Amino acid sequence: MKKLQFRILTVFIVLFTLFSISIGVFSTNLLQDYAQKSQEEALIKQAKTIADLLYVNGENSIDLESAISQLTKLEILDEERLTVIDLSGVVVYDSAANKAALENHSDREEFQAVLNGEKTGISIRESESTNENLYYVAVPLLGSQDELIGVLRLSRPVADINQINEQIKQSLLIFSLLAFILTTLVTFIITKRIAKPINDIMDVAKNLSDKRYDVRYTGTAYGEVADLGDTVNELATNLEEQTQEIVQNDKRLYELVNHLVIGVMLIDDHRTIKMVNPAMSTILGEDITHLIGNSYVEATKSYGLSHMIEMAYQKNEKQNDEIYFYYPQDKIVDANIVPIDGKEPGEQNLIVLLYDITEIRRLEKVRTDFVTNASHELKTPITALKGFSETLLDGAMEDKEVLKQFLEIMLAESSRLDFLVNDILELSKLEQKQVPMNIQEINLTETVLSTIQLVKQTADNKQMKLNVIEEDNLLITGDSSRLKQILANLINNAVVYTQEKGKVTVTIKKENDYAVIRVSDNGIGIPEDEQDRIFERFYRVDKARSRNSGGTGLGLSIVKYLIENLNGSISVESKLGLGTTFIVKLPIHPNE
Repeated sequence: MKKLQFRILTVFIVLFTLFSISIGVFSTNLLQDYAQKSQEEALIKQAKTIADLLYVNGENSIDLESAISQLTKLEILDEERLTVIDLSGVVVYDSAANKAALENHSDREEFQAVLNGEKTGISIRESESTNENLYYVAVPLLGSQDELIGVLRLSRPVADINQINEQIKQSLLIFSLLAFILTTLVTFIITKRIAKPINDIMDVAKNLSDKRYDVRYTGTAYGEVADLGDTVNELATNLEEQTQEIVQNDKRLYELVNHLVIGVMLIDDHRTIKMVNPAMSTILGEDITHLIGNSYVEATKSYGLSHMIEMAYQKNEKQNDEIYFYYPQDKIVDANIVPIDGKEPGEQNLIVLLYDITEIRRLEKVRTDFVTNASHELKTPITALKGFSETLLDGAMEDKEVLKQFLEIMLAESSRLDFLVNDILELSKLEQKQVPMNIQEINLTETVLSTIQLVKQTADNKQMKLNVIEEDNLLITGDSSRLKQILANLINNAVVYTQEKGKVTVTIKKENDYAVIRVSDNGIGIPEDEQDRIFERFYRVDKARSRNSGGTGLGLSIVKYLIENLNGSISVESKLGLGTTFIVKLPIHPNE
């Protein structure tokens, strides 16, 4: 603001100075001319007045001198020098010098002008008698018949006239100086009033450039400055709204990127990491946020991924491929490398997108295995039914004993086929959580005891002991029939896979807000490398015994999905040849 005010004030001072000088010079010359003419007119008027007073009735100089002496006594003259010259140029009277010492004035310019008939004669020159620059005015002296009898001359020092001119100049200078001071003060006040709102607007604009969009111009201004203030306020409002929208979009984008299951990494033109999301750290197996600003090689640790990134830099084209990670654990990753423009022209950045498809590939394999196993399981009873039917149609039906035997086998195979289809359908419904649940309060001990009764006959035939250990009397909320199905499958498996005279123990206890049911046996056990696969469809540890027991191979898969539908979990602990324990955890109050 001070710079603007100073500039305005400087421009005004320069213009005022130039204007004052021009006006001063013009006025001084004008006033000097006016003063000189005024002095000239006054001197002529005074000379004529004296000439009128010196009216003489005689023609000799004695009478003229006498008249002048009388005029001198009247003290009409002040600083003027009075000279009376006769027609021959002889000085008759001089108020400033001895007339006898004066030379003939017939050659004086003003004297000659009067003699030539002019009413006044004017001349400026240095006086030979007084050595001063004098201003001379000469008028005719007339006799009684208006005849010219002499010349009356008044003179005044030019210095007196110059002194008047100097006084005029001083007056103009003082006036100009006072006017300059006054106008400068007024201009300073006005420019300050003009510059202050402009300064306030500039402060607002500077704050806006510093990204402080909450500032507003609140000063008082007029005309275009007020309009400028309103425009700046509108700009600030728009910038604030746009900034808020950008911040909100950044927050949304930040939340979106951070909650993506796809790993995202931004790499700049120098191969350094600029941004990563949590999913990327999860896929790479370590927290790589501390590597921001470092080379991407430190984070990827994969030749295949590094090769794809370098290819994207070289070709500036999108790269896509499946990559296998072997460290820190085996993973299959769908990698996409997308080139994008950087902040600067010509700068190349890359977005690395990684999607962990390990589970997808595993599920695809499970699906493939399921189709293969289901086909195999279905093929056996179908082949049996077809074979026995063809045999009967070929004539074996005439033998009643063979007919009965074949029909019994066909019934068993069809029943097995029916169980298998039903289990597949139920498993499909459980996967899609389309099985309805009849939620009610369940006494866990009573449910376990009633389930044991279902397998007691099989256990007695193998001379096995079935024990129930109740550490806590628990009441849980769930579906009683589904819980019995879970327990029946686990206890039946324990009986089937335990040798004669073995032991099966069911333990019930409470852990935090969960009811924990442990079904333990001392049977054949499960190899450690197969424990992760026992819940897969159609997977059997002992394939011969499982098929001979009448199982479909889907029991544990159904159990797993039933428990998940009850918001619980199942795990297994086993040692080969020593036995197996299945651990079921169910929430006591699943809705809480």
